[in-house]
Amino acid sequence: MPIQSKHEIEKLLDLVKGKKSVLILTHENPDPDSIASAFGLKYIFRKAAGISSVTIGYTGIIGRTENKNMVNLLGIDMVPYEKISPRKFSVIVMVDCQPYAGNVTLPKGVKPTIIIDHHPLRKTSMDAEYIDVRKDFGSVSTIIAQYIRQLELLIDRKVATALFYGIKSDTRDMGREATDADVRSSIFLFPYTLQKKLAKIEHPRLPVEYFREMYSVLKNSFVYGDAIVARVESIKWPEMIGEFADELVQMEGIQWCFCYGRYNGSILFSVRTTRSRHMAGVLAHKIVLGIGTGGGHETFAGGKIDVAQALKKVKDPEEIILKRFLKEICPNETEPRPLISSKEEISEVPPNGSNGNKNK
Repeated sequence: MPIQSKHEIEKLLDLVKGKKSVLILTHENPDPDSIASAFGLKYIFRKAAGISSVTIGYTGIIGRTENKNMVNLLGIDMVPYEKISPRKFSVIVMVDCQPYAGNVTLPKGVKPTIIIDHHPLRKTSMDAEYIDVRKDFGSVSTIIAQYIRQLELLIDRKVATALFYGIKSDTRDMGREATDADVRSSIFLFPYTLQKKLAKIEHPRLPVEYFREMYSVLKNSFVYGDAIVARVESIKWPEMIGEFADELVQMEGIQWCFCYGRYNGSILFSVRTTRSRHMAGVLAHKIVLGIGTGGGHETFAGGKIDVAQALKKVKDPEEIILKRFLKEICPNETEPRPLISSKEEISEVPPNGSNGNKNK
């Protein structure tokens, strides 16, 4: 899709000019691309449209350490949805999400004025006054960076750092569904990034819980041919599911990964594949059909099931989605094998710091 013309971007600005307040909504449990897109758009509205009252709202939590560092180090002001009254805003914008996709909340009867996204366009989005949906792009941050270039704005270094990391994160360092547009935007942004802050965001000190859960995930992983399935027993933050799926799909001989677990009354899951010609997003939608919501891109996707609602329709929603996934990926009913056998399990006996002999 070609770069949006300056004239088209002016139409976007016309929708917010003179308005008292603007609300920018990210998707639930926002990732770096969603956070960066909202931050960048807020900057554009302030600099190019003169809007001083712009609020970034989100549902869920910002739990992943990298995401927390990004928000704190770059001074990104984000407000939890429960502290917001959407009806009071003159304009509502959705970035990296679309209405009724299952990962964003709006009161009944309230519709977004503006939608900027890179997921497939949904019918429920067609009522918006401004729609910029580019499903071939690797990130929404790329779209926002293009706006800044087209408007010839002097870019803020914190905004540049956020957008650069948003692109880098969503495309897995340009290795996952990145386009020429993503590459060009990264090159444009890089000279303005705050390198020390970026390093602290990308390489944070991780909590002990992360490594404990990683151990648990590896013990609960099973290989079905070229697919690996992992159940996350204790989810400390929702992004854990996607994090572990990203790691497991890199395993030699693996082309599909299905990671799932329970969090706050919901079943969350992530699908990953190394087969670019396949549609992980379509598969995610298929396996929760009738019991939840799911979707995404060619190589990565995810979804959510409200357990209480699903139990009204099926006996065991976890079993249902696992069977559906395996039916699509392993139609020949491949026998599963544990990733780590009982013989390979790490000893729970701590090493003796005195080499096993206290009297030596």
